[in-house]
Amino acid sequence: MSVEIRGLNIAIGGRAIVRDVDMSIADGTRVGLIGSSGSGKSMIARAIMGLLPLNANVTGSILLGGTQVVGADDIALADLRGRYVGMVFQNPAIALNPVTTVARQIELPLSLHYDLNRSERRDRVFAMLSKVGLPAEAADRYPHELSGGQQQRVAIATALITSPRFIIADEPTTALDSIVQRQIVDLLVSLVDDAGASMLFITHDFAVLARATTQCSVIDAGRIVDGGTTADLLARPSVPQTARLVEAARELSLRRADSGRDREL
Repeated sequence: MSVEIRGLNIAIGGRAIVRDVDMSIADGTRVGLIGSSGSGKSMIARAIMGLLPLNANVTGSILLGGTQVVGADDIALADLRGRYVGMVFQNPAIALNPVTTVARQIELPLSLHYDLNRSERRDRVFAMLSKVGLPAEAADRYPHELSGGQQQRVAIATALITSPRFIIADEPTTALDSIVQRQIVDLLVSLVDDAGASMLFITHDFAVLARATTQCSVIDAGRIVDGGTTADLLARPSVPQTARLVEAARELSLRRADSGRDREL
């Protein structure tokens, strides 16, 4: 599914959060949005999903496969979410329902959007558990019984169970250690590519973004300030905001490498 964002402005309580943003995501591509904390990147994700606060004022255009999101009613947005668009949130411990089993979490989007019987839904749940690398017995567990990496695998399974055409991953590895980060990113990329879907991957870490995307936009203080291939931005940053993010990623990678050597010693 393609995504076209044009002239997007978001203000909350009279305060401008996102300013005149243009972005394009072609069908079947993986595009990154990178910026520091508070830059507005998560607000763009929530605008695409129609999940902004009630006091948000939004102008501009967001086309999801030709469907206008800005100004759409709740019924239209609810049909888009889950059926055509899936989202993986930053912290699975918060995103997952603590009193619902893994199987029920993953099954819910199918119940909402498709006319399947219980046996058909269960079959799809177990198939998805296998795809995300979780054992069948995880189906009857609760989120608190799983590790952070396992919880994020459940969140990915829930986002992808309906075979959506567009995936938003909003800093899905921030709460995980470096080894699990790589596993989760590689898993997500593999599943998205196998499904032929497109993806917007949001992060503040270029090291993560380089594994997940081919194209990237850089956001700072609510504005897009740079863009191009992820490899070019990482190798040859042309604006100060991009250079700072690249340097931060290199320093973090060095710390991770040093930590790995310490463990080996």
